[in-house]
Formats: sequence, C-alpha cells, structure tokens
Amino acid sequence: MLIDVHCHLNLYLNPNEVIQEANQVGVGKIIAVSMSALSQKRILEISENSESVYPALGIHPEEVKMNKNIETELDSIADLIRSKESQLCAIGEIGLDHHFIKDANLYPLQLKIFNRMLSLAQELHLPVNLHSKGAEKQIFDILPSFDIPNINIHWYSGPEKYLKLGIEQGYYFSITPAVKYSPAVKKTVSFVDLDHILLESDGPVKFSGEIGTPAMIKNVLNDISSIKKISAEEIEEKLWNNTRNVFPRIFTLK
Repeated sequence: MLIDVHCHLNLYLNPNEVIQEANQVGVGKIIAVSMSALSQKRILEISENSESVYPALGIHPEEVKMNKNIETELDSIADLIRSKESQLCAIGEIGLDHHFIKDANLYPLQLKIFNRMLSLAQELHLPVNLHSKGAEKQIFDILPSFDIPNINIHWYSGPEKYLKLGIEQGYYFSITPAVKYSPAVKKTVSFVDLDHILLESDGPVKFSGEIGTPAMIKNVLNDISSIKKISAEEIEEKLWNNTRNVFPRIFTLK
C-alpha cells in the first residue's frame, strides 16, 4: 500500500474523484493537511466522509499574508484542534516561510504562530508536517526545544548544509513528484537514508504544469527506486513502515 502523507484535499473541486483515483492505483491512505482556519473545517468534513483520509490541522506560514485576523484567531484555532484531537493524525501544515513571503515585518508573527502550533503538537503528542522554505536554519534550530513524537519535513529543497542538519536530527523527508525534474529534490533523496523517506503529492500543486494528485506518488516511488537503485517493491515496504512510525494514528483510527 502507498500512502500520501501531505495533500491539500480541500482545494480540489471534487476531492472524492481524487480519492477514488488514488485508491485505484494502490494509494490506500491520504493525510489531508490544512493551511487556514477555514480549511480546517473542510478537511475534517472530507475525512469524516472517506475511509482513506486522515486529517492534520495547523496554520500555514502564508496565513500571515492571507488573513489579517490570524493573530486574534489563534486561540479559537487552538481550541478547535484540541477538541478534535482524537480524530487527528498530525499537526500540519505548519512552519516558517522566508522565500515566498518577502515582507520581513511578517516574520515575527509567523514565528509566534509556528511556536504555538509546535506547543500544541507537544501538548497533544502528535507528529508534525512542516513547511521550511527559506527558513531551514531557523526551523531546525527551534525544533529541538520541543518534545514532539516525530517530524516530517515536506518537499525539502533548501541548502545542503541544512539538509544534513535535519538528517542528523533524525527528521523524515517526504518526496513530491518534483523529484522527476528538480535537482534539489533528487539531492534530498540521494542524501536521506531510506529509513527516513516518505511519499507526498502536495496536491493540487502543479508539477511541470500538471495538477498534482495522490495517485502520482506511485511515480514518485519509481523515481526514488531509480535514484536509490533499489527495487520499487522493497522501497514500498520500507516507506510503509516509515509512515507507520511517523504517523501511527492512520493505522489505528477509523
């Protein structure tokens, strides 16, 4: 069985079709990550109506630009996450972004939100799905201050020296369909031991103009197989076990 550990199912026009397509090619489980207060409710709704979907709730760093009220909404967001704790498999998508967010005046608020989400993950003893674009060093410096079960860095494409730091700190790295064409993602696959690799679509993000879907992670598996020079069957089994280690609740919920 293949597992997509990071997908924005709420952003598809028809998520049920996307889920069915994934199931047909052997993707049996999908972690649906939220980005905003609004998306959290939709993610919960989709997961409640699908045996294949498991919710992760959190606030994406771009919310500081998209939602002028995000700071005042933090308490209610935290209350919602606590109230749904028994349904959740992770906190995410959370993190910092100094690449797409250019206004440095927004960074202190990003950091406040990030720390709040990490505190929730620690409190609820949940793993995290992290966005680290352009803020890799700061994130990797912060994470050891929290007691979090497991940490997955989604779509890492940053500097090699911070990749090595993340590897040393025992983090997991989920690989997107960008591995087909991105030297940075190929490098991540080459550097990270197979014991710490996961699969993700990050759908509906586009890859070379094609809308990403969970079904595409089957091709990601084959690309990892080519880079690692290990059979796809062996890698599939290993990544299944990795996912079980990082996100154990998707094997016990429902």
